[in-house]
Amino acid sequence: MIVIKIKYFLVLLALVLVVSSCNTSQFQKLDLNNSYYQLTFGKNVPLKLKQQAKSVFAKNQQSTSIQNNNIEINNYLFKKYDVYAGNALRALETEISISIDIKVKKNDKFISKTIVSTKRFNSIELNPLAEKEMLKFVKEQLINDLIDKLIIEVKLIDL
Repeated sequence: MIVIKIKYFLVLLALVLVVSSCNTSQFQKLDLNNSYYQLTFGKNVPLKLKQQAKSVFAKNQQSTSIQNNNIEINNYLFKKYDVYAGNALRALETEISISIDIKVKKNDKFISKTIVSTKRFNSIELNPLAEKEMLKFVKEQLINDLIDKLIIEVKLIDL
């Protein structure tokens, strides 16, 4: 009986030490709605990416923010790579890659990064129109993924 109590005490003590040494703190949710970001786009950035970025970051443009919050999106690059294998004359898979260069400046913090999003899909379609639509769909997914990664980068600079 005493052995069980000692084991229970040691397990409880180890648990308390682990929890207290984790340096846990309260989670701080960053709200993008309270900040205004001035967006600047390069010439080759597509309209879909511009619209989505504006809908996320420039929600309250009427606010007169004294803070200097800038996001620059430049050098949009779209690459399509066909993967051939076997004795087929057509590509079995297609790999699409989209990349953008971003510069985020918030108050006195500044980051400059290249964000890349890549996706592969089967392209062995008998219907060329279906292949075009699949390419269009995957491209929209990649743009959404780029916006999600951009949101993460902006939130990380707030930390």
